[in-house]
Amino acid sequence: MKLSKQERIGAFVIAIIVILALGVFLFIKPRFEAIQSTTATLEAKQKEYVAAVEKQNTKGPLREQVLEAYKQGETLADMFFPELRSYDAEAEFRAFLEQCESKILVESLTVSDPGTSTLSPSYYEAPEVTYALKSYVTQGLEPSEEELAAANRQLILSEALGEGQTVGSTTISFTVSAIDQEELMKFCDEVNSYFKDEHGISTRKAMMIEGISIDYKMIQEEYDKLVEEIQQKANKDATAAVYKAAGLPQPPPDPNESPVTPNEGVNGEEQDTLVVSDYIYSVSTSITFYSVEHMQDPTEQLDLQDNTVIF
Repeated sequence: MKLSKQERIGAFVIAIIVILALGVFLFIKPRFEAIQSTTATLEAKQKEYVAAVEKQNTKGPLREQVLEAYKQGETLADMFFPELRSYDAEAEFRAFLEQCESKILVESLTVSDPGTSTLSPSYYEAPEVTYALKSYVTQGLEPSEEELAAANRQLILSEALGEGQTVGSTTISFTVSAIDQEELMKFCDEVNSYFKDEHGISTRKAMMIEGISIDYKMIQEEYDKLVEEIQQKANKDATAAVYKAAGLPQPPPDPNESPVTPNEGVNGEEQDTLVVSDYIYSVSTSITFYSVEHMQDPTEQLDLQDNTVIF
């Protein structure tokens, strides 16, 4: 069967259209999609490049800021100790004792393992008495300018100090003895005045004594004796005043009343009951050394980053 000339032309046109359609779907469309994807990737890379250039331009100022921050904080840790192992803490404690001027004796030394402690700022708040009548008469009373200023200062201070921070710590427990209570008090004060040379500057070190409770035995005995004498005299004078007001003769001395007299020995002489322990005052306490490491000098790391080329 032969096709006519027109039919052959029509078939040829249809074949060309099919070939063109297949070419579009098989070649042109994938290429077009690839061009769109490449264009999007190029735009993204251009944005990354611009951001990298902007970041690169801030390297110099950032370096200066880092070095300035290090310079400001370089000596902040000077008041603290480095992390102390047990024998380091004992050596530090002995160095502190060598600086002490109080006449004390330290014994029964025990050093704890290194640990941590939390240091938190505290603020004094004056105790306030409250009762119904006071609340009634002060209701609606606005705080004064001084009170508002004080509250604002405390708020600024609390925001600057922040919350508690955990630091390293080592505790040394011991018994301290002296022949005078005042020497023990001087020893406590010396904990607050322990200074060491740091970077050529005399710096107070961060250490805390647990506390010392001192009993003034002789003073307490004298006080008790004085109270007893005053009480006996007051009772005697009160009884005499009552009898006198009633017009009665004064009562005879009470045979059961025993005057306050010093302790007497076998031969009637005053016996000294004080022993050596009465002249030695010993208390058990502890001192904690707080540790914070110094900031590392960032210069070497910054130089390394500056010399690193990233492709």
